[in-house]
Amino acid sequence: MMKATSILKNDQGALMIMVSIMLLALLTIISVAASKTANTEIRIATNEYVYQRSFYNAEGAILEVVDLLESSATPLEDPPPWLSMDENLVNDNTVFTFWEDRKKMPDVVPQPSVIDPRNTDYVVVHHGVLSGSSLDMSKPAKHTFSIYGRSKSKGLVMLKIGYAKVY
Repeated sequence: MMKATSILKNDQGALMIMVSIMLLALLTIISVAASKTANTEIRIATNEYVYQRSFYNAEGAILEVVDLLESSATPLEDPPPWLSMDENLVNDNTVFTFWEDRKKMPDVVPQPSVIDPRNTDYVVVHHGVLSGSSLDMSKPAKHTFSIYGRSKSKGLVMLKIGYAKVY
């Protein structure tokens, strides 16, 4: 009988069970934290992908306009509708209003880009002959343009470049 009671009073294995439970709890906390960090990193990478795609779509729309202007010898002789914009109508201050509220500017129609016609469009503003250029009609003049490209696929990216062409 002595042996049976001494075995029941022996607590050497309890420490092993307690250490195992504490170790499992610590590993659970670490794995939950790692899982949350991984999910956050995936969201960051997804947002960066969406931004880069929108950025390159807007840039592609601008380059599409540059290509159209380069391929035309004299774009103002028979101007396409997207080139008849006036800088008093669309400028850096009004371009956001133009794209957000079409009722305020019904005369201005953005042109869809071939890159992504549903989400990417552009606007071109002709500023006229560059000041300081020769106004001699027998010589070509340097015309300046502002080209706005916008992509609104899962976010909004708007870019603007200046462009000059001599004709």
